[in-house]
Amino acid sequence: MTELKVTRVGKGLGLELPQEIVEQLHLGAGDNICLENIGHGCFRLRSQTDMQAEQIALIEGYMHEEDA
Repeated sequence: MTELKVTRVGKGLGLELPQEIVEQLHLGAGDNICLENIGHGCFRLRSQTDMQAEQIALIEGYMHEEDA
């Protein structure tokens, strides 16, 4: 588990991600990330690109099921 510190950024709050996490999520400056609520007070951090790739894979899977 990686602990993140909440800091003040302007009038809001922000998190600084460790380089290891940035590399695993393939993030760069200006990229968007998604914070997904997975229940029981737990959240999952995902890159927008990874989320879109998963959605495309699901759609392609459905398309192949209909062809069968």
